[in-house]
Amino acid sequence: MPLLHEPDVSLEDVRLRSLSISSLELDVAIRVKNRNPLGVIVQEVPFKVLCQDGSTSRQIAAGNTGRVTISANDGTLITVPVRSENAALIGALAAFVMKGAVLVTIRGTAVIDAVLFGWSVPFEKTVPVTMEQVADSLAKK
Repeated sequence: MPLLHEPDVSLEDVRLRSLSISSLELDVAIRVKNRNPLGVIVQEVPFKVLCQDGSTSRQIAAGNTGRVTISANDGTLITVPVRSENAALIGALAAFVMKGAVLVTIRGTAVIDAVLFGWSVPFEKTVPVTMEQVADSLAKK
C-alpha cells in the first residue's frame, strides 16, 4: 500500500453568471480532495474553457486557482470566476441561439506538492449551458 495517494481533482460545478452578445461570465468550481495523512499544497490549477462550435472546440476563456493549502484528509472547493470576450464566443452564442444550449468543456491540470512528492492531476468535464440557466441568471439581476 503506498504511503501517499494522488489527490482527487474534479470539476464540481460550472455556473453561468452572465451572458451578453459580447461576453460570457462563468464561475468554475474545482474540488480537490487530499486523502493523505499530511497536508498538500495546490500550487496551481490552470484550466481552459472550451465551447463546441459545430464539430470544432474553441477556447473562449482560461483561469487558474492560484495557490491553496489543503489539510491532511481534507478537501476544498475552489471557485474561479472567468470571463470571455473574444471572437470565438460569437460562434458559441450562435450555436446557443440555434440549439437552446451550448456544450462547455473545462480542461486543466492540478499541480500539487506534498513534502517530497508531487503530482500533476489532469481533469476534464463537459457540461451544457442551457436557456434555463440563462433565464435563472437574468432573473437574479
